Amino acid sequence: MTAKQFMPAEIEDAQAMSASEAIEYHYDNDTRFFSLWLDPTLSYSSARWRDPLAIENAEPDLTAAQLNKLTFHLDAARIPKGGSLLDIGCGWGAILKAAVTERGAARALGLTLSRDQLDHITAGGWPGAEAKLQDVYEFDTDERFDAAISIGAFEHFARPEMDRPEKLQRYRAFFDKLHTLTTPGARFSLQTIVWDALTFDEAKKWIPQTVFPQSDIPFIEEVIEGANGAFRVIYLENDPTQYADTLDAWVKTLKTHKATILAEWGEEKYTFFERYLRNSKLAFQRRKNSLARFVMVRR
Repeated sequence: MTAKQFMPAEIEDAQAMSASEAIEYHYDNDTRFFSLWLDPTLSYSSARWRDPLAIENAEPDLTAAQLNKLTFHLDAARIPKGGSLLDIGCGWGAILKAAVTERGAARALGLTLSRDQLDHITAGGWPGAEAKLQDVYEFDTDERFDAAISIGAFEHFARPEMDRPEKLQRYRAFFDKLHTLTTPGARFSLQTIVWDALTFDEAKKWIPQTVFPQSDIPFIEEVIEGANGAFRVIYLENDPTQYADTLDAWVKTLKTHKATILAEWGEEKYTFFERYLRNSKLAFQRRKNSLARFVMVRR
């Protein structure tokens, strides 16, 4: 099944959308809709089911696996007590909340392009945590952050029509921007979907234009090359099964709430997301995509 076969009519012209409009289209669905099938932290990115360096791993449920993911990134970022954190693509604020309530951060600032996510974080009222409706490329401040985290945002930085040099230029601009926003030696923990067993030309033919229009995910080497000179990579995980398992858990939970979703949001939305989750799982199982986690240090 191609992406076009289950594309809602209202986004068939998705290629005309701006990046921010495309993200708003997806994430500004009712937060209550997502809360039905995500975990309690509303983590809409791959969980961490396994530690690849551990000899043995427990078998967590989705909630525990998502908490494992948050713990990994917060540990990797090493926010100093009383320090500050920048969360790029902060979602509904799980990292921000944990940073100020559990990790001793005095300040945690999240950037999002979703009005619903901004409202959710503002309503949370966590002392020291704040979100801005802001594209990181356009974010300007005199503040310098002691640590940074980005989960599930890097996928949206490049556009499908970009050739490889243009993609690399876009990624270098991101890392240069992050370099100016962080203190010397700051840690950056990054999680992103990446292309796996595909060439650059093959990847261009695979890009779906449904759920995340105007997005082109990176290859691992593009992330490393983009960071070179601004950040040094000190740790990398590359495991497609982590996201495949997350998507499997999501689609199972979505199905358990089918009656509620049909009653409140209609058949088109249910069908759209059920097929999206199922087809995305296949992409990871077939090694078209993988899930990468990087830990970097600012030069």
